[in-house]
Amino acid sequence: MTRTYPANTEDVQLAPSLNARRWIRRYQPFPHVIAYDVFSPAVYHRLETDFRTLLAATGDRPYLAAHGIDGRTVDNEIADRLHPLLTRGWHDLLARVAGIRATGHIAVGMHHHRPGSQDGFSHNDLNPGWFLGEPEPGQVALSGPGIDYTSGRLLRDTDLTPTETVRGAALLFYLANPPWRPGDGGSTGLYRSAGANIRRPVAVVPPLNNSMLLFACTPRSFHGFISNRRTPRNSIVMWLHRPKHEVVAQWGDTAIVPYGRLPDPGSQR
Repeated sequence: MTRTYPANTEDVQLAPSLNARRWIRRYQPFPHVIAYDVFSPAVYHRLETDFRTLLAATGDRPYLAAHGIDGRTVDNEIADRLHPLLTRGWHDLLARVAGIRATGHIAVGMHHHRPGSQDGFSHNDLNPGWFLGEPEPGQVALSGPGIDYTSGRLLRDTDLTPTETVRGAALLFYLANPPWRPGDGGSTGLYRSAGANIRRPVAVVPPLNNSMLLFACTPRSFHGFISNRRTPRNSIVMWLHRPKHEVVAQWGDTAIVPYGRLPDPGSQR
């Protein structure tokens, strides 16, 4: 079943950046939202230009070598280059659409899949994430530095208190890709179970420029990367977070997937 969703543009600072005013909500194999032409042409062009520039600055250093992924984690040093993706207005809009109470903590990665990158695996992204302190009013707090996002291990002396959260919603924003054709691969597959054949998704989201996939992270939000046979696949991946106690109250502590049970925490895409 498909419904249209009117994107909330009450934030006057965010509204001029948006192009699409209707986002599509689908329910199979789990609830998710897709949108095309998300940002205005000028905003999208700037995002694509800065993405390419920042990606080139990483050189030949692989980001997630085991999965054929180059890129980098987005930190405070480059956050402004990806405006408005790392604003509180965008965070709050995504949280409303996903139907979660988000904490303001976000983890963001720039992902570049080289042609022929291996298939991913079906997973749900219901994983923990650690941050230092709380976001300032009207701001977001990015993962790191100073604390290991996947374990909570402190990397420096600090007076800030580690905060354990759980991923509450995942966003994949596709950009800087060649024109996509059926058969190119590089899509995000959606599945009914963790053991699903990655090449047999229930639904497929192709990596079309200036489009996005958004879903709440739940025990059923299984998704994975399908190998890109012909061309590179670029995306910005963002996770919003929820208070851990709310996730435990909803699904139990065992529903949260620790990184030791995953092939590689960074491979989630």
